[in-house]
Amino acid sequence: MNILFFRPVFLSFCFFVLTGLAAQTVYGRDKLVESSDYKDKDFKKGCISDYSDLEEGEDISWVWVAPGIKLTDYKVVITSFDDISEELKKTQLKEMKELFKETFETLKGTKGTLNATVCIYEIQKFSAGKAWIPFAGGHQMQAGLGAEVILKTSDNKVVAKFRHFAREGAQVEQAAEEVADDLKKFIKEN
Repeated sequence: MNILFFRPVFLSFCFFVLTGLAAQTVYGRDKLVESSDYKDKDFKKGCISDYSDLEEGEDISWVWVAPGIKLTDYKVVITSFDDISEELKKTQLKEMKELFKETFETLKGTKGTLNATVCIYEIQKFSAGKAWIPFAGGHQMQAGLGAEVILKTSDNKVVAKFRHFAREGAQVEQAAEEVADDLKKFIKEN
């Protein structure tokens, strides 16, 4: 085959790739309020009052960060930690609060401190029966935890909101550690 055949094919391919990238830029990421998750009758609300600006994240389920804010520049201190799911024992809640606190203490920003409101909105306990779900059972049987986090400046201005659910291990505490680590990683990288 000669070059005359491949050139139009290559140019067509480039056109479709660039058109796809442009559409993603114009239309942005999926919004939580437009998702099937939000419209589901079983959607559980947490401590975030307005979900309209939350967009689908890469490593965090749903995220919003105020324009111009670089989270990595800040330390994070937990000012409130609640269990809205009402499924945790007091000792578990205390352990999870300490886990989040220790995880966020590793953030070493120098620009200031952000105050975090954290709430647990969903708990899913380990279920060995889910192991038989085709193609997903090994993951679905793990314990799961959903948390919402609101980060505010000292003058009470909201600069970031997160809604994240993760599964890990047989204990809910392991899922909590996974959620806290995912949040820490996002804050460090953004």
